[in-house]
Amino acid sequence: MLRFFLSRIATAIPTLFIIITLAFFLMRLAPGAPFDSERALDPEIANNLRRIYKLDLPLTEQFWFYLRSLAHGDFGPSLHWRDFTVNELFAMALPISATLGIKAMLVGIVAGTAIGITGAAGTGGFGPRFVDGAAIFGIVLPVFVVAPILQLIFGLKLHVLPVGGWNDGAWKNQVLPVIALALPQIAIVARLMQAALTDALAMPHIRTLRAFGMPWVHVHSHALRAAFPPVVSYLGLAAANVLTGSVIVETIFGIPGMGRYFVDGALGRDYTLVMGTVIVVAAAVLLFNLIVDLVLAWLDPRVRYESRPR
Repeated sequence: MLRFFLSRIATAIPTLFIIITLAFFLMRLAPGAPFDSERALDPEIANNLRRIYKLDLPLTEQFWFYLRSLAHGDFGPSLHWRDFTVNELFAMALPISATLGIKAMLVGIVAGTAIGITGAAGTGGFGPRFVDGAAIFGIVLPVFVVAPILQLIFGLKLHVLPVGGWNDGAWKNQVLPVIALALPQIAIVARLMQAALTDALAMPHIRTLRAFGMPWVHVHSHALRAAFPPVVSYLGLAAANVLTGSVIVETIFGIPGMGRYFVDGALGRDYTLVMGTVIVVAAAVLLFNLIVDLVLAWLDPRVRYESRPR
């Protein structure tokens, strides 16, 4: 298992470096500059600002300087929020985004698994068909459609939940954003679980357990272990979907998380803020995929052996 873990780390580090490199140079190649959106500055003042933020250096020197700062955990000063560094903005925004993302993932996994098991265990064709229909409905509806519908129904019509804001993390302010983020994941996990469990229940060793008259719980516990790997392998992609979806959800609900800062940074050509957001999100996705790989290797040891070089 240690060798498997180290091989995944060895793959993740160059991947993160490539993401940093691509994001850095693509940001610099994009039209516009950090101070172009403001009213016309005196050329001397503009030159001084570029010198202060080291934007007057050659691109390769800027990249080297950024990597050195990054090695010390310093994302640099924000070019848009002039009184803050990117680290200070992340210290405020990251806990909020992490709270929403973790809760959305938990809701997606638990609710999707429960619905998938119910569909696979249902008798006749109604249960599986109902799960399939509901899953397709949840998959095709994008987050930027679901979120305003939830605001309209529960905020403006029923007046039971606030339509936006964070309010220091009050639970009422978290319900709609978490549901909006979790709904697509519930649909996908439910469909995957139903299909995987249906196949697992038809496997020879499960039929043998039934033939020996083993209890229902015992049979399904074995079937679930065989059904979980496809669902677990999807969770890495689900984490990426939740992180990217949080950009939209936080903007719609006016939540001061990483997504809102990313949008503001992109619109204001805040190189350091956008770079910092990309790095944090990429690192989170890589970390979650590493956890998924370890869980998969624990559930199915063949994953470890198949990953070894021959």
